[in-house]
Amino acid sequence: MNRFQIEFLPLDLPLKRRFTISRGSRDEVNNVLVKIHCQGITGIGEAAPNHRYNETQESAMSFLDSFGSYETEYPFDISLLVEKMEKHGDGEFAAKAGLEMALYDWIGKKLNIPLYKLLQAPGRTGPITTYTFGIDKPEVMKEKVEEAGPYPLLKIKLGTEYDKEIIEAIRELTDKPILVDANEGWKTVDQALDMIRFLDKRNVFVIEQPMPAECTREMKEVRLKSTIPLMADESITGKESLQELSSQFHGINIKLMKTGAISTSLKIIHQARKAGLQVMVGCMIESVIADTASALVALWADYADVDGHLLLKENPMEGLEILPQGHIRLRDIPGLGLQ
Repeated sequence: MNRFQIEFLPLDLPLKRRFTISRGSRDEVNNVLVKIHCQGITGIGEAAPNHRYNETQESAMSFLDSFGSYETEYPFDISLLVEKMEKHGDGEFAAKAGLEMALYDWIGKKLNIPLYKLLQAPGRTGPITTYTFGIDKPEVMKEKVEEAGPYPLLKIKLGTEYDKEIIEAIRELTDKPILVDANEGWKTVDQALDMIRFLDKRNVFVIEQPMPAECTREMKEVRLKSTIPLMADESITGKESLQELSSQFHGINIKLMKTGAISTSLKIIHQARKAGLQVMVGCMIESVIADTASALVALWADYADVDGHLLLKENPMEGLEILPQGHIRLRDIPGLGLQ
């Protein structure tokens, strides 16, 4: 029997700049560092809970504390841990993701193999990642364009009364392709379609979550009339019918902190392909630990948005690399690729 000791600590991460989306602002994120120890090997993971899904640093640590240790005869069977976590309690998907992430890292280290090889990924280099701007005044957005100089794709948070002014300010400085994320900020079909018509002429290649997740009927109409691919974010946590989502969106944004597991995310990608949906792998604001796990999943995706660690003042470790052309790449070392 293999007994894994579970260790968890608060991971408070100050941001380089205040980060604002349509639901609020923050200067720091409060995540959880997760470690598992067994046979002299330590696996590392991270939970990045989000208030949008009724999860906090405190609730994540409470889940991990009550979960206790993990004992199994079959440490390489990830499904046994996922099943036990599901039985232990509902919700707390960030905590579950962090723990499964740590076990995956442990397995790779134990077998002395990078996880991208163990999982038979197409390679260790994935899509170009976007670089995200939070909502800000147009003049500040211009400063952010300069900061994003090395990154070829921009992700712009919208959902304000001055969305068009933000885009125009950015377009005065750069013609880089833009992914727009409204974070449920457009409240009516007319508003969403007006913005889509405006953005269609300004080199926007994807729009994430134009309207609130509950607006399923409205989103079907918007999808039919949209000239830009629409990506579900808040509308997908991993439990929804992908066939139903395909009537509202052209693709889905998968985040480990919503699905609760790398293994679950890979299954969802397979199901999304069958449903004819494009796939993006995104992230919360998290350190390079969780972003490296997200980058692993993104090796199977069409788009990547794994830049949360770039928004932090500092990171606790080194992990995924971003190549000069903007592509994500995992390190060729055992486990997740952290050091």
